[in-house]
Order: sequence, then C-alpha cells, then structure tokens
Amino acid sequence: MAPVTVIGGGPAGRIAAMHLAAAGREVTLVERRTIGGQCLLHGCMLVNALNDAARTVSNARRLASLGALDGFPQVDLRGLLDATAGIQQTIMGVLEKETCDSGVEVIGKASASFDGRNVRIDGEPVESDAVIIATGSRPALPSVPGIEKDGIFTAENLATIPSLPERLVIVGGGIQAVEFGYIFAEFGSQVDLVVRSTLLRRMDPLVSRLARQELDRVTIHEETRLVSIDGESSVEGVTVCSATGEESLPADAVLCATGLKANSEDCIGLEKRKNGTIVVDDRMQTSVPGVYACGDVIGPPYLTPVAREEGRVAARNILGEECHLDLRAIPQGFSLGNQFAWAHDGSTSSSVTIPGPAGPESFFAVPDRGTGAAKVFVADDRRVAGVVSIAPAAALSVMYLAELVRRGLPLTGLDDFMEIHPTADGLHGLIRYLAARRT
Repeated sequence: MAPVTVIGGGPAGRIAAMHLAAAGREVTLVERRTIGGQCLLHGCMLVNALNDAARTVSNARRLASLGALDGFPQVDLRGLLDATAGIQQTIMGVLEKETCDSGVEVIGKASASFDGRNVRIDGEPVESDAVIIATGSRPALPSVPGIEKDGIFTAENLATIPSLPERLVIVGGGIQAVEFGYIFAEFGSQVDLVVRSTLLRRMDPLVSRLARQELDRVTIHEETRLVSIDGESSVEGVTVCSATGEESLPADAVLCATGLKANSEDCIGLEKRKNGTIVVDDRMQTSVPGVYACGDVIGPPYLTPVAREEGRVAARNILGEECHLDLRAIPQGFSLGNQFAWAHDGSTSSSVTIPGPAGPESFFAVPDRGTGAAKVFVADDRRVAGVVSIAPAAALSVMYLAELVRRGLPLTGLDDFMEIHPTADGLHGLIRYLAARRT
C-alpha cells in the first residue's frame, strides 16, 4: 500500500499525519518551511508573546498609578522579538521531534503540489494511497496605491520591524487588528485603527463594548476606508475616507490585519471557491476521491483547535472510519488586558450579565472597573445555550463550560460544582445562581 501524503506541517496536517501513523499507516509529510505552521510562526504564539509583554507593562502602569510601584518598565521591541524567535525555534524543534517520533516521515524545505491526480514533491510525482492538503493561508493585503512601500507589515513579517514605531496605523477591525492595537498602544506607540465597518462587528455586544474599554489608548476610526499608503519609498502616512470625507493620518509603519488568503495555487484539479479556498464536505473530502483538505486552506473559522479536529476527521476517514466534523458551540477567544472568551450553540436564548469579581490578576483593576464580566445564555428549556467571559483567565473556564453547552446540559449541571477560590471568573457562580433562581 502506498503511503498517505500530507502537504503542510501546520496544526491540521501535523495532527492528521500523526493520527495516521499511530494507526500503522505509512505517512509522508511535506513542509515548505518548518513544522508548526502559521500558528507557531505568525499567529497564536507570536501574539501570545507580545501580549504577555503588553500586559506586564499595563499591570505595572496600573500599580504605579496607585502608588504601589515606583515607575514601570519600557519595552525593547527588538529584544522582545528576538527572544520570541528563540522560543519559537525551541517549540519548533519539539514539534518536529514529536512528529518524527510518531513514525511520520517529514520532508522539510520542499515544495509540494497536487495536479488533480498526483502529488509532486519538488516537481517529481510520488505515489500516494490518499492525500491530505493542509497548505494553510497567508495574510491578505488591501489593494491600494502604495501597498508595496517599505514599512508595510503583516503578522507574517512583523518580526522584521526595526524598532517600535512612534505612530502606527493598523488596518482591520477583527480580532487580530484589535490584539495588535492593544499591544502596540501599551508598548507606547500612537495607534490609529482603521476599520472599514465596525469594530468586532460579528462579536457579542458585551465583547465589543469591553474590548473598546481596554483599547482606550487606541484611536478607532470606524466606517473608514483605506484609500492609499503615502510617502516616497517608505511609509509616511495613510489617506482614509469616511462619511466626513478624506483625511491623512501620519504613520511610521502600517500593519495590515485584513484577513487571510488560502495557499491553494499549487493545488489544481479540485473544486475551489472564488477566493481560492478548497471545497470539502463534513468528512473533509474534496471533489477528488481519496483527496482531503483541512485547516486554513478550506476557509474560516481559522482556529487552531478546529484545524486539528479537521485533521483528525480527515485521518479517521482515510482509515475507513465514518467521521463527520461537528462545529457546534466552538469555544473561541482573544486576549487584551483580559482574556475574552465565548461559546454559543446558536439557539434562541435570553441572557444575564454580571461584572467580573476581583481575583488573581484583577484585584487592582477594581478602581477603574476593569475586572471584566460574565454572561450566560439560557434557552427556553433551561439549557445553558452559551457563555461569555471577560477575565484574566477566561479561556480556561469557557473551553470547559463549552462542553456543558455542546452536551445540552441544564443550568443545574453545576449544582455540585466546587470552585477554587479566589478566581477572577464569574461564570460558574452565575450559572449556579440562575439555576437556583429559576427552580
């Protein structure tokens, strides 16, 4: 039996390859860069590193304002990025060893393509029993004059920024734009956020409102379109257009957080959408029998845990198991000063919101009402239909409570729950309160 060929070593491809190898299949994984994919190199881990530093500065500033610290630290951006790169290399080595030790043959620094029939590695066709395409995505740049100038950055090349910009324009209104806006404002840059529609427009209103509160150092321009990037050979500013007309914003650098583009150009002979994403069914099967796709190359929601699950689903179907992707009540989140996390099953529901309690990492946020909030959605049949948490460690509670939602458990599902005290998250207490109130 020919090996299974996996194209791409990010979360989707790597997990798929390891799952197949654990089942005894011969697997070849081809990666053009390094194991880890966008999540490690330009996504989650990069933002984690920068956000850790930003929160340190923010917390120190808050303590200094209360008279508890004498001064607060300044960020050396180049030093921070160099330290981040070193840790990314360490993680990369761990992931590569783990992948190889699982029995996967890894071919690195090689190009791979699919022509509708065969995989080609560095131009040479290879025989495959099945194929998994997990080639990921890359940042999409706005099509405006000046986009080629020096000083234009995305998450992919941010590590090359020479120094902390005094004036930074960020283009975008989604999670990545908001995260970078918070980070660079806390580092000391003057940040203008140019949002084509409204900030975090698909988010729960509580998330959007408290995110704005934490972005108090950022100037937000909503319903504003980027017209051009100005300057001679390098960035000197941008021109934007809103309902009031055009205006210029000075800038030393521009950071584009305007979405992702599928890396699918080298995969032909299968069905794609107009934007290049590969079409799959809920088994991760493409239009070509025996060929599967998963991760960013098939489109949103662009979440690492979802990519991993897509990889597992593809692998299990190759192994002959009937497996379908279930994306109900996916826990999601992002980090500013607090973590913002949520999960909802999409059903009709009412909701109750309370302020977050004082606890670890939020005690000194009490004076400026920065302790976040907890929100619980209740369905008509008294199920927990969704949760939202804004707290220092919100992600941990939400990812477990999402199972309460996915499994359709009632409000009374936490009646015997015993929490660790103190905690800065109010979800468990709110759920128990609602259960008692509605009996």
